[in-house]
Amino acid sequence: MKDLDLETIALAQQGNEDANRAIIEALHRQVIATIYRFLGSRFQSEVEDIAQEVFLKIFRSIERFEPERGVKFTTWIYTFVRNHCFDVLKKRRLHTSSLSARDDSEGQISVPDPRSPAPDQSAENMELGEKIEEALALLGEDQRMVFILREYEGLDYGSISRVTGVSEGTVKSRLHRAKESLRHRLSPYMRAGA
Repeated sequence: MKDLDLETIALAQQGNEDANRAIIEALHRQVIATIYRFLGSRFQSEVEDIAQEVFLKIFRSIERFEPERGVKFTTWIYTFVRNHCFDVLKKRRLHTSSLSARDDSEGQISVPDPRSPAPDQSAENMELGEKIEEALALLGEDQRMVFILREYEGLDYGSISRVTGVSEGTVKSRLHRAKESLRHRLSPYMRAGA
């Protein structure tokens, strides 16, 4: 994710509506995608509402963002996304590794992923995608968040460390454990040539 210019952020801190709109437009897709990947398909119908809640929190606190401290604005944003996702899970008291809490109702929003295959994808690719989502849901919350921030959002270890509030070494350890777990859970599909 490309960081926003400091002028836009400063204007938003002064309450400028155009700057606020520019921030939402620049970050909306990444925030939605991160929320969806972290919370999974059982929250698919609520992702937009959750993202709106995140942006409300961001704009209520934006005056506290201090670029001179050396933290990127996007890193600061991901901290809000992470914390709000954890709050959502706590409120719902859902066990994060449950695979039975899926919502397959109609009217759900679609969260496009630039890495996802074209709509005419084969049944095998659809099945593999479901298995990857299930394997990701089985990761612990901390491992899942680190994996999403690194592999999907492309954050560096230092930024992930600031978002999660743990050392870079812990980030690397969680990422390694997450990858090993995913590799183990998905190995039958990798052997099958999927």
